[in-house]
Amino acid sequence: MRQSLKNLMQSAIVMQYQLPVDVNGIHIPRAHISTANDNCLKQIGSNGDIAQLIYNGIVEYAYNDSDINLINLNNLQIRALQSKLKYNPTAPQPNQLAYGFQGEVLLHLILQHFYHADKAIARGYMFSALDNAETKGYDSYLMIENADTIFMLFGEAKFYISGYKESLKKIFDNIDKALSDDYLNRNFIAMDNQYEHLALGSRIPAIIDVWRDNPMINMAVEAHKYNMHLVYPMLVIFDNKANSYEELILEVITHIKNEYSTTNPTLTIPNTIFFIFLPVNNSRDIKTQVLQWINQKQPLMQ
Repeated sequence: MRQSLKNLMQSAIVMQYQLPVDVNGIHIPRAHISTANDNCLKQIGSNGDIAQLIYNGIVEYAYNDSDINLINLNNLQIRALQSKLKYNPTAPQPNQLAYGFQGEVLLHLILQHFYHADKAIARGYMFSALDNAETKGYDSYLMIENADTIFMLFGEAKFYISGYKESLKKIFDNIDKALSDDYLNRNFIAMDNQYEHLALGSRIPAIIDVWRDNPMINMAVEAHKYNMHLVYPMLVIFDNKANSYEELILEVITHIKNEYSTTNPTLTIPNTIFFIFLPVNNSRDIKTQVLQWINQKQPLMQ
């Protein structure tokens, strides 16, 4: 991540605390489906600061670091909007506000900044310009790799103007599918089509190489042999309409408990799931500002 994006992140968002937590006399548990602590982020900058973060993060989301030329950022931005994510400049504004890339860009940047994750492959390479539809598959393809294990941060991002309830419904409609061997296998196959863009030194290409030699294998089973661990962070960005930050987070956790039963993942490799909550002052203002800058082709920060 280029330094200007790090500076923007530090001025816009902080990690407030992890759940469970006792704060200001309120006990907030983690979500009952989470297998690790949920993380609560807080907006500390203006709506414009977060819009700047999203707008300037599109190139980071769309391209691998080796393909990002700081001198050529503005051209890369234009290319990304045409070929690396769903965006139609002639669509009605309600349609543009519903595009998913803004939440996905934030997820990508948050995982890089707060979790020090590296790109397994930039999400933009998984987009088909011919389809011009929301990209199928996970919303992030990042990783944290050590000598023993590769943690694949293949997550989900939801950023709806209507609020957190719609976001959570979409997440729970998809979570069992996302946490299955079949879904992971199909994502590996999709990465095979972008093999040359996979991170050098990662073990992911080795899994794809085995599949190329024997396409009948279960790549999730092979991933287990390579000590791969799926981490499924679920980022929910929503308006803060509560009296206090703590009351809002507790409200969201209570809604999850009351509305959704436990999940039924069938994934055969080790996996971890948790939420990342980011309340913001005004979702509509943030998303509208990003779209305005896209339309104006505002120069990016190097």
